Parts: sequence; C-alpha cells; structure tokens
Amino acid sequence: MIYIPTLKPLIENGNSIYTEITYEKRFTKVDDVTHDEEHIHDFYEIYINLSGDVSFLVEDNIYPISRGDIIVSAPNEIHRCIYHSDCVHEHFCIWIREIPFATAHLKKQFDKNKLLVLPEEEKERVINACFGFYKSRISGGSPFGAVKNFFEILDITSAEKHGTTEAESLPQSFSKIVEYISNHYTEASCTVTLLCDVFYISKSTLCRRFRNHFQTTPSDYIESKRFSEAKKLLSTGQSVQNACFNSGFSDCSYFIMRFRKKFGITPYKYQKEFV
Repeated sequence: MIYIPTLKPLIENGNSIYTEITYEKRFTKVDDVTHDEEHIHDFYEIYINLSGDVSFLVEDNIYPISRGDIIVSAPNEIHRCIYHSDCVHEHFCIWIREIPFATAHLKKQFDKNKLLVLPEEEKERVINACFGFYKSRISGGSPFGAVKNFFEILDITSAEKHGTTEAESLPQSFSKIVEYISNHYTEASCTVTLLCDVFYISKSTLCRRFRNHFQTTPSDYIESKRFSEAKKLLSTGQSVQNACFNSGFSDCSYFIMRFRKKFGITPYKYQKEFV
C-alpha cells in the first residue's frame, strides 16, 4: 500500500488551502523491494530533490534531477522516483489540493514539461523555504511562518520567472512500446501478450526493458494508466461500471478489488467523496 497523504488546512480553521509537506532522508538500494509503486494522487505534488542518484518518472517521461531541482505532477498523473544506484535519497514532497488562485500557475507552468531547474541561488532559496515550511508545520506553532514559506515556494516556481526542462529521450525501441500503450491502454485487449506479438519480442525482454527504464513491470504500468483514467472518469460522474470498462478493465469485480487495495477505498465511495 502506497502512502496516501492527509492534507490539512494551511491556516487552522481555514478552508481555502489544503496542503501537506513531508521530508525524508534515507539510504535506499536500487533493488529494494519496498520502493513505492506508481503514485496517482488527487492533488498536485511538488517534489524537491536534495540528494540521490535518481530520476523522476511522470506519465511517459523520465526527467534527470539533481539537488534543488523541482518536479511537479498534476492530479492523477502517474509518477514515481527512479533509482540508478544505491544512494542517500533526501527530498521534500509538498501536496496541494487544486484551487484556482494557488495552483493556476502550476497548471500553466508544468502542463507539458514537469521539471524546473533553477539558478543555483534560487535552488538554495527554495530548499531553505521548504525547511522553514516543514518545521512550521510540524511544530504546531504560529501559522505565519508556514504561510510565508508556502507562498515563497509557489513564488519561486512561478511561470513568469523560470522555464521548464524537457524530459530525456528514451530508446526508440522502448518509446514505441510506451507510445502504443498510451494509445491503447483503454482497450481490454492491450495486454503483455499483445505487446509481445505487436513488437515481436519475448515477455522476458519486454519485462526487462520496463524494469531497466521505468523500474516496474509492463502489466503494472498498464494497470496504473487504467487506474489514472478510471479516477478521472469517476470524478466526472461516470458510474463505477462505466469507469471500469471505459478505462480498459474487463472485470468489474476485479477492478473494485484492485482499486480498493491500491487507494484504500472502493470506487463507489471514492466517487461519492470526490463528487
């Protein structure tokens, strides 16, 4: 079960901005089986790297990152960290529930490219603001410091100040497979077996390519794409059955079981809470 953040008001007893920040620093092995699965949240995530030989996957793209680099993923976009070697991975994650005046610039800035590489002085500024925001939130003291640092972080990521950086190129043989999945994952026939037939490769080769590039399996990747689509459909009011079949699942009972295991809630309850 992946970690599901519980967002709290930025200002106690307020109801306009819901957010959360976490800080983590731990030694992680590339082959650690406790690595998180793909994340699919209902809110914006701002990831700020402090250390670690890692890249970041958002949807079908991988972004190389280093200290002070920022990755922003939008609600229900698939994302995860990619580890290249055993390392001390230190980072902040900030989650923000979508609200027009606080997230409009995130949507504009990071619509296509998800990586923001700042000038060196701005990198240290955003890191210091994150430490300030984190300490203010966990101390339970005056909200002034938290509010100040929160809006400083948003200001630093402003579209008017900085540009984004494109993802790194994937090998053509692999990018064609990823593109095919993106075009066909809502079809129940899009399976590992079909991919092997279409691209004339063995299952072991296909799995190895996904493990090397995305650190996941092709079946898990396809399922994550379908979960992302299903959540979007549920949020627009489609029935559980329609969301199931229109996102590529062929068995409604299986869909409900897997949805609950991954998100800790049934699709029906999710829809009622979201809508």
